[in-house]
Amino acid sequence: MSTQPAARRRWPWYILGAVVFVIVAVVGLVFFTTRGGSPEATPRPTAPATPSTSAPPAVEGVDGCLAGDARAPQTVLDAQEQAPQTPEGAVSFVATFSRWAAQKPVVPADEVAQLDGVVTTLPDLAGDVASADEFEAAQFRVTTLNGYYRIESVSDTRVVVTLMLPLVINEAVDPTLRYMPSVAVEWTDRGWVIVENVDTPDKTSLGTTGVAFTGGC
Repeated sequence: MSTQPAARRRWPWYILGAVVFVIVAVVGLVFFTTRGGSPEATPRPTAPATPSTSAPPAVEGVDGCLAGDARAPQTVLDAQEQAPQTPEGAVSFVATFSRWAAQKPVVPADEVAQLDGVVTTLPDLAGDVASADEFEAAQFRVTTLNGYYRIESVSDTRVVVTLMLPLVINEAVDPTLRYMPSVAVEWTDRGWVIVENVDTPDKTSLGTTGVAFTGGC
């Protein structure tokens, strides 16, 4: 009897805490110097050093709460109607879609049916949103507050967008977990439509290479 390989998770969950721990461990070595042939710890600074890079300023026109703060199919449909044919409009639409799609309890089948083929042509939207049930917390959602976005590429009718959105677990923002989708959206007679999940490298750098949402929900 053959054994099927384990299915890969569809949703891009990232635990940033482990990365931060490694960085802190490496930085800690800098504060040890050698005096008289023996290592001696020198005092750590009382405040963290200012990073050499920072996120670019927010682009005017990006709305992290486009069509309102509800996580409902009608909100996504309204966002599709309201988002202009600009890169900023594409980002705003993807953010609203992500707030609906990435939540637990997972969105019910009737909500998926309202949006499948209308705001997205991904081949298995139902399976994508249902895979959020794999996440161990009993409930969660994502927020654009303290989130980032990056526009990877732009043409007249196609934009590739990457988001970094904090997870809200039991109504508290988790300090380490982020939801990081990268998608291609295309302009149609209905407005922006998500057509493809994109493999984008270096997502975890969005805190410095991305743009911070202003406001949000």
